[in-house]
Parts: sequence; structure tokens; C-alpha cells
Amino acid sequence: MLGRLMNDCRDVAEMLRELRRIVREALEGTSLRGQVARFWSSIGGGKMLRARLLLCLGPAGDVAPGTIYRAAAAVEMLHAASLLHDDILDGGTLRRGHPALWVTDGTKAAVILGDLLVSLAVEAIQDVLPSHLPMLTVTLREMCDAEAEQEFAGLKAGASWGRCVDIARRKTGSLFGFAAACAGGSNPELVAALRRAGYALGTAYQLADDLLDACAAPLSSDKTLGLDAATGKLTASSVRPPAGQTAEGVIESLLRDSESDLVRWPRVQAAWHGYVRDTMAPLLARFAGVARVEAIA
Repeated sequence: MLGRLMNDCRDVAEMLRELRRIVREALEGTSLRGQVARFWSSIGGGKMLRARLLLCLGPAGDVAPGTIYRAAAAVEMLHAASLLHDDILDGGTLRRGHPALWVTDGTKAAVILGDLLVSLAVEAIQDVLPSHLPMLTVTLREMCDAEAEQEFAGLKAGASWGRCVDIARRKTGSLFGFAAACAGGSNPELVAALRRAGYALGTAYQLADDLLDACAAPLSSDKTLGLDAATGKLTASSVRPPAGQTAEGVIESLLRDSESDLVRWPRVQAAWHGYVRDTMAPLLARFAGVARVEAIA
């Protein structure tokens, strides 16, 4: 079944159903097996952009379907864990169209579930891509370090566009980079190129998400908005790019340039281009469009 699904990236809905099955199966193997349904909306929902990227690149990188799906599940569990913790830190009450888990079940439940998801993700990578564990360690450190900088330093440490982009790169680009690298198989040069491309893509996504967060209308997103400004975080909405640049222009440039390192691998580059064109570019355009409309209003 996995091989058939991986033959066509366009069948996204079926691929994501299989991915969710794997994540749910991992949770069912823990002591929380009888309560998975209770908090599933906090884990099994969302756009799954990082996992989608890996699923779409997998066939082009000649990685076994089973490996790709397990790695994609690990990436999604890591992302879900970060959201559970973020909502507590920021006071976000809405996530993926539902009340945040800390609101419905308390902060203890959200922290513990997030920690459990991280451990399951590390275990999955250990099983299918053990050579990537050092990279995963760096990814987790960068994600946490960027969050720590935003939380404890924020605007006080000096607001600049370059620092804003660097935080976005570590906070979000790192996990996109890891997800993409998992599709590189045993080719170290391809793994490195995909990781660089993922960093650029994830940075673009985070900058656009920063602009969206500055919007006030609750219908603009399926999560609580306006938290970055309320908590004093340094984001793309709190500083301006250098003269002659715009945030939208930087985002477009990152999207355009993300695949430039993949020219030596035409199949991989084509798969990357298709993902950016069909999935990421329309989403980021909507984010920026909402922010622009609300700024005018």
C-alpha cells in the first residue's frame, strides 16, 4: 500500500490518512492508548506541511516508502509537540480549529503529551534513519534555542530584520530542513542540499506566519492570533526589512531560491518545485494577503 501511495504525490489526502494512522499507532503503543481520541485533534489535524514535503520528495530521493512514512510521522510528532508547548507559553487558546489542549485538559497534560511525542519521534528516527540522529539533535537544539531567544530576550536584545530572519530560520526552518533531508537517502550531498533547501522554505513560511499573526480577525486562521505582539516577540511584523526590501519580497525570494541547490538532481528538483508551487506558494500568498488587507483596514 505504501509503495502505491508514494507513486503519486498528488493523492495527498490518502497519503495523510496513512500518515495519521502511523502516528496514532505509535500513540496506541504507549500508556495513553485508551485516551488517544481525547486529544487527537491536537495531534492529527493541521496542514502537515513538513510531513507533506517529505512524502512528496521521498520517491524522487529513492528512499523506501516505509522509511519515508515513519520519518514523516516523526517530523509531524515533533511539530505537534512544539505546538502543544507553544500554546502554553503564549496563552493561545485555539489550535487547529479546536480549543488548545492546555485549555481543555490542563497544562500538565499538554506538557506531558508534548514530551511523549518528542520521545516517540526520536525512537522512530532511530528505527528507520539512525544516521540522521545527530542532525535531529541539532534540529531540536535550534528549535528550542530560537524559542528561548524569543521568550527571554525578545525585542530587548535589539530588534533587527537580520535577527528576525535568523530566529525564523532556526525556529521553523530547522524542522523543514530535517524533513527534507530525510528524503535524501544515502547520498550525503543530496541530504545536505535538501537540508539547505528546507531551511530556506521553512524560513519563508515562518516569516509569512509572523505577518498573519499580526492580524486581528479570528477568522483569518484556525489558531489564536495576535500573540506575538502581546508577548513582545521579535517577528517579521515587529521590524522592517532594510530599505528597498519588503517582507513579502524576502519571502518570495526564499521560495524561489530554495530549490537552486537541487539542480544536480532533476527528479528531486521537480518534486520540490511541485510542492512549492501547489502547496506552499498559495498558502503563503494567502497569509500575506490577509495581513495586507487587515493592514489597509
